[in-house]
Amino acid sequence: MNGRRGFTLLEVMIAVSIAAIGIVSLLELFGGSMRLARASAEQTEAIVIASSVIDSVLWKPELPEGEDAAEIGPYRWTMRVEPVDPELGATGDEHLKEVSDSYELYEITVQVTWGESATPKTITLRSRRVMEKF
Repeated sequence: MNGRRGFTLLEVMIAVSIAAIGIVSLLELFGGSMRLARASAEQTEAIVIASSVIDSVLWKPELPEGEDAAEIGPYRWTMRVEPVDPELGATGDEHLKEVSDSYELYEITVQVTWGESATPKTITLRSRRVMEKF
């Protein structure tokens, strides 16, 4: 040997390759976390839309039976209000016939859809409301 100290070209190439693999891995982790954050934000916005649609219906003095739909930006929601048989929630020893003659039970279902048409994402929220018969 000639007594020089330092790294050979092969050692430098191996060190650069290892560093490049590490940097690419970190960038991929960062990109994945950004995709998850975006998906979480989209899902949260869809839940807020569905919740606000249900709330707007629940506060009305009378429930509009039937379906309704609209779009808010990239989100499309559909709402369905339909009567539900109160006996479905009763246990064997309860008698709801007397109560059900004076009241009606309605189910409000809101479905929010967003995303690409090939693979849309959907969220569904349901709520029930008791209404006095007039």
